[in-house]
Amino acid sequence: MRMTIRYTSGKTVDAILLAADRERMRITIVSQADTTELHRVDGSWYTETMEAVEIDSIVQLPGTDASDFCTAVYPLAMAAGRSLTIS
Repeated sequence: MRMTIRYTSGKTVDAILLAADRERMRITIVSQADTTELHRVDGSWYTETMEAVEIDSIVQLPGTDASDFCTAVYPLAMAAGRSLTIS
């Protein structure tokens, strides 16, 4: 999956998700030679140096099914296209 990550400084980077579960992600950032691990603490994502980051977007590549993962990592990603019933 392709991702856009936003640092607390406001800088955004493009990344490719290599492997993940609900608590960790191994990514490669387009401008860097090495991979990076993100981990989740109390619902927020952090880099290896404990810098908080936000997942701005996750774009699923054709032929992959990551709906459960996307819901955990980026809850609003799965809200698009679903009908909303307000009582």
